[in-house]
Amino acid sequence: MAVDTKPKIAKKITQINENTWHISDYFLDNYYVAVGDEYAALIDTGAGIGTIIDDVRKITHKPIKVLLTHGHLDHLGGMYAFEEAYMHPDDDHLYREHYPSVAMRKWYIETRTPIRFPGEGHVEALLEQLPEEKDLSLFPYKPIKEGDTIDLGNRVLEVFETPGHSPGHVSYLDRTNRLLFSGDTINDSIIIFNKEGGNRKDLEIYQKSIQKLWDLSDAYDTLLVGHETPTMDKAVVKDYLELSTGILDGTLKGNYEEIGFRKGEVIRQNGIELWYKCDA
Repeated sequence: MAVDTKPKIAKKITQINENTWHISDYFLDNYYVAVGDEYAALIDTGAGIGTIIDDVRKITHKPIKVLLTHGHLDHLGGMYAFEEAYMHPDDDHLYREHYPSVAMRKWYIETRTPIRFPGEGHVEALLEQLPEEKDLSLFPYKPIKEGDTIDLGNRVLEVFETPGHSPGHVSYLDRTNRLLFSGDTINDSIIIFNKEGGNRKDLEIYQKSIQKLWDLSDAYDTLLVGHETPTMDKAVVKDYLELSTGILDGTLKGNYEEIGFRKGEVIRQNGIELWYKCDA
């Protein structure tokens, strides 16, 4: 009898509190399930590896509202398991470029897995879970903006525009549970993408978003972030505010580095890093 030598891997599910869960997309990115009395919110959908509804249904069978933090592949890639989502329209161009492409999912797995989820056979095992189609049909989304709220019953998520990493990036504030779903506005390694002609304007936009989150910090204690560790203390917001402000006013300057799939100027402090002229 033939022996199956393929690695047995599964997505890790971690409970944050009594009604919030983190799902690790094979350590490539994070997404979250926030359960209310009437609905559950799925915040982001990963890179589109497998049909993530199976993991969500391990947590809840309530109707699902999908909330996207932004339009990059590794946050909306799993939308083929759902009918529609909420997303800021300023990321429409990213959504149209990233989402349909199965080839881009393949590239993401091949470049990120050796660094974030190293192991013999892991790349192949994840590639086998991609959709068979060459390209996927675009999904409909409901546009959201600053001040909108998503009502889950006994739980409300407030929308705050936090552009910088992408033009239409948003964060979701849960005042009741003192949680902030920050996507790629805050995690332990943030990218402000390099642009021809410079990206100071994008860094200024990012700094204003971080200032907004710090001004809101009395309303939350914990951040639920887009990559690596599922949670971070809100003090990290102040760290990113200091880094971005220092780069803009000239008191801080990073160094050029090439690490893994990233190359550009990076500055570090207290265990976090800000790539502010980055090709990735």
